[in-house]
Formats: sequence, structure tokens, C-alpha cells
Amino acid sequence: MLCFEESGYDEATTAVVAKRAGIAVGTLYGYFKNKRDILQEVVDQTLGEVNELVIEQLAPAAWRGRDPREIVRRLIDTVFHTQTIRPGTQRVIFERYFKDDQFRAVVDARQDRIREAIVGFLDAVEPGAGLRSIDHRAAAWAVHNAVEWNASQAIIHFEDDAAAVDRAATEAADMIDRYLFE
Repeated sequence: MLCFEESGYDEATTAVVAKRAGIAVGTLYGYFKNKRDILQEVVDQTLGEVNELVIEQLAPAAWRGRDPREIVRRLIDTVFHTQTIRPGTQRVIFERYFKDDQFRAVVDARQDRIREAIVGFLDAVEPGAGLRSIDHRAAAWAVHNAVEWNASQAIIHFEDDAAAVDRAATEAADMIDRYLFE
């Protein structure tokens, strides 16, 4: 992934990737058909780890008996801070998302799983917990996209300022809290 982060996807070649990995190009082709497959594997693993963490925390068994507002706030903070782990990866994902339909389909499938988990979370919030009367599917779409966009933009614009990322995460959590809860 570092090859893609440093040179950009279009400029990184399979020869450069193989050299960086310390293997022959032929060996690389034994595992991957092309550099797009390499990128998709890395991105699938990266997004998979983050998504599974979020999905696990949204599962009712993980939060029942606790304040759903606190769960939402913690998850938003998690999403923001997981993007700080590999900001270069986030840039490559963003770049390829708009240039490659097949790549976009992989990313969208991961995002759909998170949206479904958000719907499940909203469906499971107990009556009386302050959840507004909203369309859960539409709300999941709005919340997911708002958090993802704000998190990626915060990482891009505040790359060297962790305190600014923290403030942006707090503001995003406040915005989502006011949208979801009375």
C-alpha cells in the first residue's frame, strides 16, 4: 500500500510493488492478477477491520442497557480515529472510488454493511431512549455519509493536528446526536 500512497495508484507499477515487497514480479503475479487486485485486497482488509469493529459495537448485545447516545458518540470518535491510522490509504481509496466502478462496488458493499448495522441499531433502541421518530434506513444513510465524509475531510485537512481531528469528531458527534435524539 505504501507504493500507492507515495506514488499514487496510477504511477505505482507492479514492478515497484514487487520490489518494495522484496519479491519477484512473477511471484507477485502468482497471488494477484494486476495492481488493482493488490489495491482491492489491501483496501478490503483495511475497511474490513474498521467496519467489523463498528458493526460489532452496533450489535444490540454490545450496548444494551447503556445509553445509545454514548454508543453513537463513541462510534463516531472511533471512525474518525481509525482514519488517522493510514491517512494515505484513505486518500488512495477516495481517489480510486471515483475512477473505478469495480473498486467502488467493493467499497460500497462494505459501506452497505455498516448502514445495515446502523439500521439494526436504530431499530433496537428502546422506546423512551429519546430517539426521534425518523426513517431508520434514510437516517442510516445520512449518518453514515456525514460521518465518513467529515472524518475523511478532517484527516486530509488536519493531518498533523490530532487536536483538530478530536474537535471535528466531537462536533460531528454533537451534530448526529441532535439529529437522532430529542
